Amino acid sequence: MTCLHLPPVPASVGAARRWAAPLLPADVRDHVVLVVSELVTNAVAADAAAGTDDDIEVELIVDPAGRHVTLAVTDGSDRPLPDAPAEVPADETGGRGLLLLDALSYDHGWAPRVCGGKCVWALFRCPVPAQRWAASSRPQSLECADA
Repeated sequence: MTCLHLPPVPASVGAARRWAAPLLPADVRDHVVLVVSELVTNAVAADAAAGTDDDIEVELIVDPAGRHVTLAVTDGSDRPLPDAPAEVPADETGGRGLLLLDALSYDHGWAPRVCGGKCVWALFRCPVPAQRWAASSRPQSLECADA
């Protein structure tokens, strides 16, 4: 488990991406870094809307067996995470973060924190290297046969 504490300012988005990238397995790095960017962006906006200047905490847990990565990002807002929109008009400059979260993570959700605010989490499954599968039993999905 690795944690990063950041002030709720826009510059923290890039800092979180740069911090996370080298910690991640190559096969999920791009997806996780993109979601880190989106969730930290949302946390900065949530803290501003809530009027708090509490640090944003970004936590990464990389499964030692290389099967999954868990990402958690906190913010100071007690407002629930909204559902992803069905679609976003092409001319909109924002509003796609939750769509990306839905599309790129295996599972995700949020929970209120005891000390106030919330934690938004996402789980990413790592593809299993081809050599671990017998040619005749290779599944069609990325889920592990022995999971």
